[in-house]
Amino acid sequence: MSEKEIARIDAAMNNLASLIREQNKTLNKVLITLTKTQTIQVANSKRIDKLESDRTWLVRLIFGSVIAIAFAAFKVM
Repeated sequence: MSEKEIARIDAAMNNLASLIREQNKTLNKVLITLTKTQTIQVANSKRIDKLESDRTWLVRLIFGSVIAIAFAAFKVM
């Protein structure tokens, strides 16, 4: 191989190494972003579950109160 071909191959390898480093940095940023997004989604999901649970208990309390009032009104009659 001539020195020119070796230099061309060396330059191509350096460019490839540079591109791989850049790709790794970008993939690392994507991974960090996805991890943050997943953490936020899990926290939001827990908050929504708690809100739904609170709403369920509120509905039960209201129905219980209505039934108790209806029963008391029936008893008074």
